[in-house]
Amino acid sequence: MSARSKRWLFVTAVIIFALSAAAVAQAADLPPKLAVSDLERVDFYRSDTIYRPLFPEVKEDREKIERLLALYNRAQASLGPEISFYEEFGDAMPMFLNRVSFSLTGGRSVTMVLYQGVSLYTENLTQSRRVTDPEVSKQLEEVALSYFVPAKGVEVSARELHMGQQVTVSSDAARSKEAHILLLPSYWPVTIPSAPFPYPVPEAILLATVPVEHDRFRYTFTLAEEMGRKLDGSPGRIGPGAWQLVVESGGETMLPVTILPAEAPEPRAVVYRQGQVFTWTTGEGLRKGSLSDPADQPLLTGETKWGSPVTHVSLDFLRDWLGVPVAEVEPGRYRLGGPELNLTIAASDDKALVNGTMLSLGGTLRETGGVVRLPWTDLGRFFGYRVQWLGPETVVFLRGLDKVPPDLRPALAPGRVTATRRGRAVTVTLDGKKVVPGKQQAYLDPGCGRVMVPLRATVAALGGRVDWFPVLPGYRESDAGANDGLAPYGEDVNAWVDVTAGRNAWRVYLTPAEGGPAMVPLRELAMALGFDLSWDGPGAAAHLRPEK
Repeated sequence: MSARSKRWLFVTAVIIFALSAAAVAQAADLPPKLAVSDLERVDFYRSDTIYRPLFPEVKEDREKIERLLALYNRAQASLGPEISFYEEFGDAMPMFLNRVSFSLTGGRSVTMVLYQGVSLYTENLTQSRRVTDPEVSKQLEEVALSYFVPAKGVEVSARELHMGQQVTVSSDAARSKEAHILLLPSYWPVTIPSAPFPYPVPEAILLATVPVEHDRFRYTFTLAEEMGRKLDGSPGRIGPGAWQLVVESGGETMLPVTILPAEAPEPRAVVYRQGQVFTWTTGEGLRKGSLSDPADQPLLTGETKWGSPVTHVSLDFLRDWLGVPVAEVEPGRYRLGGPELNLTIAASDDKALVNGTMLSLGGTLRETGGVVRLPWTDLGRFFGYRVQWLGPETVVFLRGLDKVPPDLRPALAPGRVTATRRGRAVTVTLDGKKVVPGKQQAYLDPGCGRVMVPLRATVAALGGRVDWFPVLPGYRESDAGANDGLAPYGEDVNAWVDVTAGRNAWRVYLTPAEGGPAMVPLRELAMALGFDLSWDGPGAAAHLRPEK
């Protein structure tokens, strides 16, 4: 290489180094002044929460941005020397700290870290500067923190929808230019994602692609039997069942929704109380009956692995009193309702098939006390029913109603077993050995022809556990909000007990009418906790043994 070439190479290297150093210095320097016109958006960060950003084009946002920038510009006069944030606050983890990021029109950004005051940087935290004026730092931090408003994210107008109903989907945290809205039938096991964007899986139905402006969108549609497109271009088919509403908008959000039939059922109320059944309809008024088999009584029970107990009803109670058609389509599999709903459930399954979707039941179809029962709480919604327990052995099933009709209220008048109504003492045995229920005695209730036992003492003697919970202020409203506006227990209920024995769980709602230690029917306790029960009349003895 000639001397002249070497000289030009040296000069070029010096120029490149100088330009690079200038660029780095410029990148590290904080803008001495910022105006609203310099910004594209303002974002707020902390690792565990998504916050709503601010945009200069939005009037209410612009006023907030102007206030922030006025304090930022004041802070420039009191910036300390350039330091490394990591050296000054070595124990702090920036991702868990509150940060405000100004995205500038030229592609650069300025970030404020709100930690023990305010630190500012452009490229990285190793070149940050502290606001040293305590008054300005405090004002800037307080104003910035007041703008940390958590985003609501994707919302749907209701999680329980009816065919033909208008549905609105919205978001204030969409991070892309478009939002793709899809419906996906719920099923298990879920298909491994194998579909091109925006389809999460081939079974999904794309309903709409809508524009996003300022990280927000809002879209309203009406549920119809045929709508949207599947991956293969065929029209989507929508029907009652368990679905997932999927939104792709810079991230994927999946919200479970239940789609119910469009038609409103005739209002109906069914009350079970201590073996008697009262039904009410608008056309027939009040009718009274009784169970042909006492084992058909509804139970608030389940298995411990499913969590809290849910209302279980027998197939006969479902057909005879709730008016739901039941047909065995194959051994151990039953169809509920008409063919248009296509709802089936099989023995030992914890999910029902509804129009090709799979509904989680929170329990299984199984035999207890010689009767086949199914978890009804979620299934009942497809037939318009909601459930409310009014006390021990008292439950109401409401269809198309928000409360018990006045005609039924006399049937719910409080009653109480007193000492004068107690019959002779009864001996209770487990596998032939006498169960000693503490100081209280099991007895025969002559009015109802059943054995009553003290709940807590009997469960303890059987190796189970009883937990008591009071209904505290605010519980009823909160529980109603999680149960479609109807609290799962009535106004008179003031406590409940959760009973566990082995794999079985049972809940009993209590009212002040019971008073003292709770007494429960031994037959109900045996069915709920998995015991077979036999009765020796002459010996006044009830014999328990674990179900096989």
